[in-house]
Amino acid sequence: MPRPLRDAAVGVHHIGVGAAGPAEYFRDDIDHIAWTRLFVRTLDRYGWTCIAVCQLSTHWHALVDVPDASLPRGMHYLNSAYARAFNARHDRVGYLVRDRYWSRRKATDAEVLTAFRYVAQNPVKAGISERPEDCFWSSFATTIGLASTFAFVDATLVLMQFGSSRAAAVAALRRFVGVGL
Repeated sequence: MPRPLRDAAVGVHHIGVGAAGPAEYFRDDIDHIAWTRLFVRTLDRYGWTCIAVCQLSTHWHALVDVPDASLPRGMHYLNSAYARAFNARHDRVGYLVRDRYWSRRKATDAEVLTAFRYVAQNPVKAGISERPEDCFWSSFATTIGLASTFAFVDATLVLMQFGSSRAAAVAALRRFVGVGL
């Protein structure tokens, strides 16, 4: 039986990809940087807005606002280009990812906020950092003004749910993300 078609509708999608088996998707900072550059090219090429992104060693998550039905094309572009580069750099062959990318469209503000918190908390729950803002390969520190590593990220859609002033919104978002840790 064929797999069901993915939801490619306009809107905010929580997307991600994981490495095949116990393999690493990112082995070092060079891999992280190469993927980030390719991700930014994908955002630009398809007109997506990145709301949040987090890279762990075996997988990554992102929250993207997609203006049209380009999600499958963009993900194919991103995943195939990164896998080819990763395999060439690490002198390996075979599949890098364990399965197709996954995507869950978020239909309400509450669903977007919950997905944002999940992405931000992922490094803490994985034991990589003590606080969400401490993970270098997460956009959360950029969103709250502690870093500029992920300058391409635009979390306005999330921040506007927490107040009209940036300072109040950031403080409330930090409290919201800290819930459950």
